[in-house]
Amino acid sequence: MRWYRADLHIHSVLSPCASLAMSPRRIVAEARRARLDLIAICDHNAGANGPYARKLAPRAPHVLMGMEIQTAEEVEVLALFPEAEPCLALQEELYALLPPIPNDPELFGDQLVVDEADEIVRQVDKLLLSPVPLSLEEVAARVRRHEGVVIPAHVERVPGGLLGVLGLLPPGEWPAVEVSPWARLEEVLARWPELRGRRILRSSDAHYPEEIGRAWTELRLRRPSFGELERALAGWGGREVRPGPPWKEGG
Repeated sequence: MRWYRADLHIHSVLSPCASLAMSPRRIVAEARRARLDLIAICDHNAGANGPYARKLAPRAPHVLMGMEIQTAEEVEVLALFPEAEPCLALQEELYALLPPIPNDPELFGDQLVVDEADEIVRQVDKLLLSPVPLSLEEVAARVRRHEGVVIPAHVERVPGGLLGVLGLLPPGEWPAVEVSPWARLEEVLARWPELRGRRILRSSDAHYPEEIGRAWTELRLRRPSFGELERALAGWGGREVRPGPPWKEGG
């Protein structure tokens, strides 16, 4: 086993809030530049650009399927999956549940599925930034039914963070939580002592190419893979999770 560097929260051009430069090809190139071993593209309530990134990176970095889901409480969670099929199946379920609000590209930004050659496959019409009408508990249950792992995103942040919004960590199976790229871990733990002893991730939450790898998690694994990540989050066989340092703007 050895230490690997992971950035498990990267947005692509499918997120309206992300730069149009964030194609799967550019994400993989920037991940290699940042010497990342494991990445996940987690767009808002969608995962359709993940398979194209996987085609571009058959070896390194290893690409996990993922999405960032916004619950009815307006809490955001990362959902990571071993394969494309369960992720895309859940994406279809969530899209059917989203309110019928059309995306206005001039107001919110484009929502594009882009292939490995930087060609536009399609434009997504409904606004993906909307919360789905499912509770945190219901979202977590659906992700697990689709073979996924649920990780509360940037937990200390307002808006969107579980602790920042709800003020507590609800009972349930939370194998890890994520803190924001710039959050000072000692300050987060002082404010939220219930996080002590839990596995904590840090990711870039990148919306622009230069942000990829600005924050990361170190994982002690046999190899970079979904299965090994699951084992590390469970603390099996000497595998470990260690959040990297906070990102400093301009640093």
